[in-house]
Amino acid sequence: MASCELCGNEKVSTRKARTAGIQVDACERCIESMNLQVVELPPKFTKMISKKKNTVTSRGIAGKDIMARKEKELASDFHKRIIQGRKKKGWDQRTFASKMNERLNIVQKIENGGRPTDKLIQKIEKILSIELNVERSSEHTSTMTTKKRNMTIGDALEDLLSRREE
Repeated sequence: MASCELCGNEKVSTRKARTAGIQVDACERCIESMNLQVVELPPKFTKMISKKKNTVTSRGIAGKDIMARKEKELASDFHKRIIQGRKKKGWDQRTFASKMNERLNIVQKIENGGRPTDKLIQKIEKILSIELNVERSSEHTSTMTTKKRNMTIGDALEDLLSRREE
């Protein structure tokens, strides 16, 4: 198991792939979504290439890939919203942690900007009656007009390399 050099997924099976003349270790998901050229393919894995789409496995738990929806994302100021919501209720961090049945250091980490898990986000939203997930903003989405698909990391890398050559 290794880390994908394109998406950053850790503890995933990777293969050597080529993008814009550069060889990288990429996970199957990145290879499929970016249409990368595989440099080497172990014979025992040739039948395992097609996988179920929109499914993600992390720490042994399989489930639906929430990033495939692209409807909502965690607000960039989520930690400020949590602090404001907690103070509006008149709670200190210890009381808030107790109400959520979580440890104090978890609350401190989140209020300092550490990303909470999806389950913890739901719990915080419910307890504080606040909204932490917001509509995905268009500034995070880029499309290329010359192609009939959304821009990928591979496209951005190719564009960057072509600019350096000019």
